[in-house]
Amino acid sequence: MNGIRAALADGRPSFGGWSTMADSISAELMGAAGFDWVIVDTQHGSVTNADLIRVIQALALGNTSAVVRIPWTDAATIMRALDVGAAGVIVPMVNTPEEAALAASALRYPPEGMRSMGPTRGGFVSTAAANEDAVLLVMIETEEALERVDEIAAVPGVDGLFVGPVDLGLSLGLPLDWTGRHPDVLAALDKIVAAADKAGVFVGTVSSGADHAKDLLRRGVTFVSLGADVGYIRAGIGADAAVLKDLRSMSNAKGA
Repeated sequence: MNGIRAALADGRPSFGGWSTMADSISAELMGAAGFDWVIVDTQHGSVTNADLIRVIQALALGNTSAVVRIPWTDAATIMRALDVGAAGVIVPMVNTPEEAALAASALRYPPEGMRSMGPTRGGFVSTAAANEDAVLLVMIETEEALERVDEIAAVPGVDGLFVGPVDLGLSLGLPLDWTGRHPDVLAALDKIVAAADKAGVFVGTVSSGADHAKDLLRRGVTFVSLGADVGYIRAGIGADAAVLKDLRSMSNAKGA
């Protein structure tokens, strides 16, 4: 059972981060951090199909489930991500129940879906077990998707709705906002959670800080992303850059 399914079975929220770099060492560090899962970003990150196996293998060293965000709604790409060991898939820009149904079918073997047999990194005792373990999240990040969220959430095989707050805000005509805390975005999030509750699926999204993550939990979000590899590197560099500035100031003062 993967980390997402384990959390769902326990009735608890799950937490993770993002692996955006095509690098096995950074992925190994993310996998050892204690997350329930890590999203491997092949949409906006630098990870390609050629990198995917080694990034997922590096995460597995820490017993951390890999969830692959694919670039678009494409059945072949979904199947390939699962074949190389993904525990789940996030599909961006899903605007209609038909697109959600295509993704759900690609995620599972017959008779539940149309997934082709040929796992590169197998391990399941049966296709039924593989179907039960795999997790599908479709992204709600446009005005059209928001209007049809009840229909999308009700599609058989959709396990969760992942809210893309930045793109959703832009689609709603709002200024660019990386925080996810604009009142209109939060109102949309509440609508999405209500649709998910009605359909019996979960909601995930990105947090912009500890307080935001706590607010998301209070709003009913149970799949919360906390940070990304690139952001952690930037934070570490930023901390030492501040130290460097102080050291240089000290040296200049002595020289004067």
